[in-house]
Amino acid sequence: MKRKWMLWTMALALAAAPALAGAQGGPGPDEDDEAGMDMPQQPGGPGMGMGPGQGMGPGQGMGPGGGMDRQMMMKKRMMMRGGMGGPGFMSEEEVLKTINKHDPAFGKKMEQLREAAPGKYKMLVQMSGKLFAAARMEKDESLEKDAVRALSLEFESKELSMSYGKASDAEKKEIKAKLGKVLSELFDLKSKGQEIRVKRMEEDLGNLKKRLEKRKANKDKIVQQRLDQLTGEGYGW
Repeated sequence: MKRKWMLWTMALALAAAPALAGAQGGPGPDEDDEAGMDMPQQPGGPGMGMGPGQGMGPGQGMGPGGGMDRQMMMKKRMMMRGGMGGPGFMSEEEVLKTINKHDPAFGKKMEQLREAAPGKYKMLVQMSGKLFAAARMEKDESLEKDAVRALSLEFESKELSMSYGKASDAEKKEIKAKLGKVLSELFDLKSKGQEIRVKRMEEDLGNLKKRLEKRKANKDKIVQQRLDQLTGEGYGW
């Protein structure tokens, strides 16, 4: 669960801006929209080392019967792409419902984007679904609200940027002031997410230190267990 939250905050901070920038570019081929939408693999957390029962012993390799086979990899990829139900997936209807719940004005912009640029709209819905689903798993509606607000602000910043380039000198001052306020609020939201991420990392680090000390205290037992595994002299159940 903690890695899910970390993944969400990283995606919110790093992926929202370029994806939304693309969404402003008008219609594009659906094939291009699918590229780059895979979320990064969740990194192995503490305890994923090469200790007893976790190493590359007999029957644990990547060959037939060991590791994740091709079928499982395909299923996982489909879930990451939003091709099937799962805890990390939200349908288009759920995404729009979530957006309209927290920001109806942004919901109307999404409807306009669906008509003007279906491919870009699809890309934005997929990314939003992953962010909202991860926030919902934390069972904290404020995180879901922040996710919607951050996406809305990213979208608005691109709109203002485009307007600024076409505006007259008299209009530019007002647009620049609005853009500054949008970026200030967006900065605060991203900082909030980063602060939560740091707090979670500190908690994980504390737990990792405790496990390390416990592992050191049980060195002889752990080494003997691994020795028995590798020599085949241990007792099975």
